[in-house]
Amino acid sequence: MGQILMSDESQMKNVIKGSQTNRTKKAQSERDLSPSVGAQFIAPAAPQVRALVLRAPGINCDREAAQACRLAGFETDLVHINQLIKDPNSLLDYQFLVIPGGFSYGDDLGAGTLLAKNLTIHLGDQLRHFIDEGYPVLGICNGFQVLVRAGLLPGHLLNVPLSEDIETHSTPLRATLTENASAMFECRWVSMAVQPGPCIFTHGIERPIEMPVAHGEGQFVLEDARIDSSLGVPTDGDLCPLGYKSLDDPMGNSLPVKVGAQFTVPPSGVAPLVASLQANGQVPLVYIAPDGDITQPAVVPPLEVAYPANPNGSLGNVAGICNTRGNVFGLMPHPERFVTMLQHPQRRSSAGRQADGLLIFKNAYEYVLQLKSANKGKASVSASGDQTPKGTGNQKSFSYADSGVDIAAGEKAVKLMKDAVRATQGPEVLAGIGAFAGVFSAKALQKMRRPVLVSSTDGVGTKTLIAAQAERYDTIGYDLVNHSINDLLMQGARPLFFMDYIAMGKLDPVHAATIVKGIANACREAGCALLGGETAEMPDVYLPEAFDLAGTIVGVAEEDEIVNGSTISAGDVILGLPSNGLHTNGYSLARRVFASYTLDTVFPELGEPLVDALLRPHRSYLREITQLRDYLADRGRYIKGMAHITGGGFEGNITRILPSGMQAVIDSNAWSTPPLFQLIARLGGVPQAELYRALNMGIGVIIVLSPKSALEARCVLPELLTIGTIVEGEGVERVSINSEVVSDDTNT
Repeated sequence: MGQILMSDESQMKNVIKGSQTNRTKKAQSERDLSPSVGAQFIAPAAPQVRALVLRAPGINCDREAAQACRLAGFETDLVHINQLIKDPNSLLDYQFLVIPGGFSYGDDLGAGTLLAKNLTIHLGDQLRHFIDEGYPVLGICNGFQVLVRAGLLPGHLLNVPLSEDIETHSTPLRATLTENASAMFECRWVSMAVQPGPCIFTHGIERPIEMPVAHGEGQFVLEDARIDSSLGVPTDGDLCPLGYKSLDDPMGNSLPVKVGAQFTVPPSGVAPLVASLQANGQVPLVYIAPDGDITQPAVVPPLEVAYPANPNGSLGNVAGICNTRGNVFGLMPHPERFVTMLQHPQRRSSAGRQADGLLIFKNAYEYVLQLKSANKGKASVSASGDQTPKGTGNQKSFSYADSGVDIAAGEKAVKLMKDAVRATQGPEVLAGIGAFAGVFSAKALQKMRRPVLVSSTDGVGTKTLIAAQAERYDTIGYDLVNHSINDLLMQGARPLFFMDYIAMGKLDPVHAATIVKGIANACREAGCALLGGETAEMPDVYLPEAFDLAGTIVGVAEEDEIVNGSTISAGDVILGLPSNGLHTNGYSLARRVFASYTLDTVFPELGEPLVDALLRPHRSYLREITQLRDYLADRGRYIKGMAHITGGGFEGNITRILPSGMQAVIDSNAWSTPPLFQLIARLGGVPQAELYRALNMGIGVIIVLSPKSALEARCVLPELLTIGTIVEGEGVERVSINSEVVSDDTNT
């Protein structure tokens, strides 16, 4: 399963433009499949950049790596290698690839080697293209081993695109990571110095940095041989690669160094090829002996740093290696485990200093922003190699599909959903499928004394992000319809018809049809017609896998039976109907709390996968409230007020129905808080007051009745809970009657 996307409401960075797009309608389609207006959304300050954190058998640092990416600014997905193999081109939807470490068994059992083989065999072309485009790749600990086994590190001494013919550039240098010199598993904090070079991950870091290591196979070993023609490197006749110059080290070894390079030749005693990498700036990070001062500029370390400062015994004190371009970087220390200062064992900090590990990820983020900006401004290149500024001369003609809108996909989606939509429509629907607008007969309303129409528009918020991540599209339609029906019920109305709106970055006909089928099924169960809707494909506004969902419901009620809370008085009883989960509110908070957990995590409190608890559909209270109203009406009684506990929690919703001078007192000990809410409180450290402002806490609807009506109501609906009373005052107060603790909620 994928991981829950984290970033609060900024997850809606799916929306990155506010411009309007042209709308076209097909006369024979009941749904508008054209791009729609996105002007109501607010564009974020920075372009969206996406990180892919790879999951594979044995990896156990993926969640920490994902969190580090998010803290740096990336929109981050955890993707299993098997999922990536099924759709290799999906790698190119991202701008940062992270291969975490932490295999739970040694690489001699094949974990790193197998993953490297999967990458090179199944994703070789896409990975080469990704790197050639300049996008960064980070391998941590065993992820470093994967990059080495895949031949991506140290790579070639020549900076040649990987996608070029293999005969045009050198054979990659052969290397591996082997057992630590100590022959022990090393788990400690180490100090390192950043060395000059092209590495984008260490750019601008001028002081020593610290990170933890935890590995048994961290000793970097490079083939110790002289650079000669047997390696297949083009030379200038003096066994020096073209574009390089020879430079003697203190031992008399002639080292190939890039022409114009300003890097210092390493001291004697270092193996020639390691020295070549150092001279070319491909060793951006080296172990140093800690001097206790983390604020001073880094210095080039001595010949060899002794154990344990060099925890694995790598020659040249190698802690990390990059390719010649600097966008592929592998390191043994774990930057993802030092992204906040509190993670340091000494909790040490200085004014304005960020955690050292976070700097690695932030450098990647800033680099990608610059790269995207540069690519955006690039001139187009013609077949002859001439550069032509964009927007001028000799451009190919574009189709609507080229711009990202697939009309054929829209027509297929309509075909797939047509039967489900028609199943909701009775004889009262005079025009639906194929019409420009739905037509609903009001003939039945003539039997009512004083009918009034009641309408509501709503969405399901960022619950869509979890549905998309889990690739579960069959229940989100129930969320939309049931939420809307409940809002209608609060006014005393019954539903007549519903209209939906779906927007996708890239229209997937099956996904769209599945969503609409869920909407249609919920409508049919409620006796509500699905009169029509719109499916919009909006490239550049939403990410390809993202979607938004909203709907409008129209119902009817007798004017004198509208429930508005005006008769609520002191002494009335507040009853609650239980919810079955978060419903459709609080998902930004929930996603943040569960950000480091995969959707298939089973918490003991829940007894089911997290995804099942989070995607449980919003409960509809149509049957219960209709039954209660009919029961009370037969006895000359009525419901005084109802509130749907959605966004804003208890205080924000109950206040809406209270007359002036009346206060609702809610006893939070009157019911047991469901495990999901307790889990959010515990893992997120969320204060109780905040929980009751943001979540329903296990109560989906509250009903205000007179004391006698409340007794009768409990008879017809035993699940009703007495959770509070009405007193003189203002707003909503939450108390714990059987506890010494009194809520710190403030009255409105």
